[in-house]
Amino acid sequence: MALKQTLSNSRFYFLCGLLFLGALALFAYHSGSGSLWDIDEPNNAQALKEMFARHNFVVPLFNGTLRVAKPALNYWLMWGGVELFGMNSWGLRMGSVLVGALFILYLTMSTRRLIGPGPALLTGLIAATILHSQIIFRAAVPDPLLILFVSMSLISYLRAYQFPDERTISIWLSYAAMALATLDEGPIGFLIPGLIIVVFLLLRGNLSYLWKEGRLQWGLPLFLLLSLPWYVAVGVETHWRWDLGFLLRANISRYNAEMQGHRGPFFYYLITIPLALLPWSIFLPQALLPLWQKRRQLIQDHPVDTFLISWLLVWVIFFSISATKLPNYVWEAYPPLFMFLGVRLHQALTGEKPLQRSGLYGSLLALFLVGMTLVMAGTFIVPVKIPPLGSLYYLGLPYALSALIAMLWVWKGQIGRWLSTLTIGAAALTFCLMTYTEPALNILKPSAFMGEKIRQYQDGKPYSIAAWHWFQPNFLFYAGRGNMILHRPKQISELLTILHHNPAPLYLVLPSREVPNIRQLLPDNLTVQTIYVSYELYNHENLTLLRISRITHST
Repeated sequence: MALKQTLSNSRFYFLCGLLFLGALALFAYHSGSGSLWDIDEPNNAQALKEMFARHNFVVPLFNGTLRVAKPALNYWLMWGGVELFGMNSWGLRMGSVLVGALFILYLTMSTRRLIGPGPALLTGLIAATILHSQIIFRAAVPDPLLILFVSMSLISYLRAYQFPDERTISIWLSYAAMALATLDEGPIGFLIPGLIIVVFLLLRGNLSYLWKEGRLQWGLPLFLLLSLPWYVAVGVETHWRWDLGFLLRANISRYNAEMQGHRGPFFYYLITIPLALLPWSIFLPQALLPLWQKRRQLIQDHPVDTFLISWLLVWVIFFSISATKLPNYVWEAYPPLFMFLGVRLHQALTGEKPLQRSGLYGSLLALFLVGMTLVMAGTFIVPVKIPPLGSLYYLGLPYALSALIAMLWVWKGQIGRWLSTLTIGAAALTFCLMTYTEPALNILKPSAFMGEKIRQYQDGKPYSIAAWHWFQPNFLFYAGRGNMILHRPKQISELLTILHHNPAPLYLVLPSREVPNIRQLLPDNLTVQTIYVSYELYNHENLTLLRISRITHST
């Protein structure tokens, strides 16, 4: 990648600040207005709530049992948000919003010397406005922290390799970032970045860099100093059950066997990545073509490109082999694509290497077709699949309209304007999603409304909660207090035992079709009251909340 100094330092940093504030506003918009999304957000939130109830921020529990899914760092991030804004959607998510904006700032500033100030700014703009950023950086999940720290670890190592004058500080930052990534998500925080670095050095025939210039003798102790104490602490408190369970269930089993129905073919990410990077993925062919054209000289003459390709391919291939697949698993592979796109679009803007009009029209036509597909799906498919939601035709309009307007600017030769139009279209989609779609979907997530009903009925008095032939973590988070247990009986005898041994009344949530059967099976000395009925998004059926209490005889 050619380094082009076209912006003064002051102007570059001013634009970085604007980009940071813009990303912060975009990610924060309506982030706290809706209830949590099952299953990951309430799993994390409930574990934090139980930490508060037990005054223990080392050992994560969920519904009273050890939760080995994630290490501690994301809980601590959410802890800070909750202290500021309360145990609500905004308090739980604001850490991810802030981390997302910091990632955009770091990505822009750290790539300036690698690819040039103009391409770096475009890189940050692309990262802030892709479709997947609007999802991941407004969710109470560990992914934003992992994205930030993995990117820091790899970009810092690349800067150390490229620029000897900043080698020591960049290497130390790389090891520290890997440690924090490990504290957030576990072994992948250092295993995959380490594998990427090794693959790159092997390709360059320079593996000895690891111990000769890579400060391994100092980096490893720093890594252990930052990452190991919590793993030891939680191991001691749980007699090593957490550490063993995390290694076996959350890592090895997830990689070797499909979990929670998240499966897909080997080429799964070849489909999800272009969708996740909309609207900018329409330019990926133009951005990647130069790499193919210089493939014979790539490894020896273009170390930055070689490192970025190693980063992209190793991460995607690693998770393509995994039995469990989710779009979020490869978000950490996006930064190289952001940089390739940023460089190519900057070349087009400056006239250094214009994009062919035929290719531009083809790319914009593809975006228009994506938009129209969303319009058709929102018009004809969504109302059939989720009748209470109605039509979502408007979700396709930002892409379709911005593509048409951009074509007009291409015809007039206005490069800057068609780029601005696509940026506005990406922001407009976020506005539509959060202003119109999210409130409509929120109504179809009844757990928060059920929790409110319970609080109105109980007014601080004791009660119990249970779920019958249905379960979503959201119900436990919104209906329970502190570390209250959600009971999940499968037989009527178990339900009667719960009623006998726990505080009354019992609030029982179940599919509405099961209500007549439950009413018939319960004894006559119990009062069964329906207090809430709602369609549920996840199971596509109505749910009912019952209030079951003992009949009291006045004298």
